[in-house]
Amino acid sequence: TFLVGDDEERIEYVTKAVLCARSPVFRTMFGIGMKERDAAEVTVSHTDLASFTALVRYLLTDQLDLGEGEGEQARRALVLRELAQM
Repeated sequence: TFLVGDDEERIEYVTKAVLCARSPVFRTMFGIGMKERDAAEVTVSHTDLASFTALVRYLLTDQLDLGEGEGEQARRALVLRELAQM
């Protein structure tokens, strides 16, 4: 379970294994003894639910749909890139 943003909204439909396979950030977070490795809930701060959901959807499907105007899409794309170190 991921708790996302200031409101700690829940995302429960993705596994750590999938994220590790697709992102070096998550592979490091869940693989080398960081506190998140064994945690049942992982807090993802410094982002919002829409951005994190878009990142997860991209990691699962290889499709990126930010559903916003051009300026907002660019901003979210930068946030996502930082989150996943892509």
